Amino acid sequence: MAFNIAVAGKGGTGKSTLAALTIRYITEELGKPVSAVDADPNASLGSLLGLEVKSTVADLREDIVEKKVDFSGMSKERYIEYAIEESIIETSKFDLLTMGRPEGPKCYCYVNNLLRKYMDKVGTTYPFVVTDNEAGMEHLSRRTTNNVDLLMIVSEPTVVGALTIQRILKLAESIPVTIRQKFCILNRIPENGIHENLQQKLDSLGIEVSALFPFDQEVYNTAACGASIFEISRENELYVKLGTFLQKHLPASMLEKSTVGNQ
Repeated sequence: MAFNIAVAGKGGTGKSTLAALTIRYITEELGKPVSAVDADPNASLGSLLGLEVKSTVADLREDIVEKKVDFSGMSKERYIEYAIEESIIETSKFDLLTMGRPEGPKCYCYVNNLLRKYMDKVGTTYPFVVTDNEAGMEHLSRRTTNNVDLLMIVSEPTVVGALTIQRILKLAESIPVTIRQKFCILNRIPENGIHENLQQKLDSLGIEVSALFPFDQEVYNTAACGASIFEISRENELYVKLGTFLQKHLPASMLEKSTVGNQ
């Protein structure tokens, strides 16, 4: 079964950038293929990975519910599986599935159940699944997978960020999903470190921070130019620190170097 990594946090914290860098680290440093899932309605993971996303699961879901498609002799279940496969962008190192916008007012249960079934099948063919989530994680239980091995909760170094971490931790406890490891990460730390008032707030909330990642000028410049995170240097401080974090928390069996190839 795949090792499932999920990244959560509100917009503007660098969450999607860390998800993209995680995909790069696994594919380039560990040499293993990844099934990447963009479950954030903002859908920026593809751009960070240097891809142009033309089709999302939301488009498929809407077409099925609105009955805008001709199944052409196929069963509805087989058609949906085929359409999901067609919407995946395949590369030599990773494949990307983009969820798109959230559901509307209609019932999407049937399509979501088939999507979950499909994603469970994906989990048997890739060594890693990396999912970029929205801040709220309720959709994990209905769209992607029922098991998360490592949850990275990403926040900016502010009191508001600390409160967001607390809310996501509570959400993680309330949804019917198995989450084996949870780690709180403060991202974009300034040179002089986190403010003492913030540390007091974290302590009062009982939040243990597992990693402090710096504000990084090279990563910022790359994003400002709309370039792929694969273009930053391998010696980049943020990339190196993220790699150290992953090396510490991934199973030893997953850290053995191998040659990447499409599954």
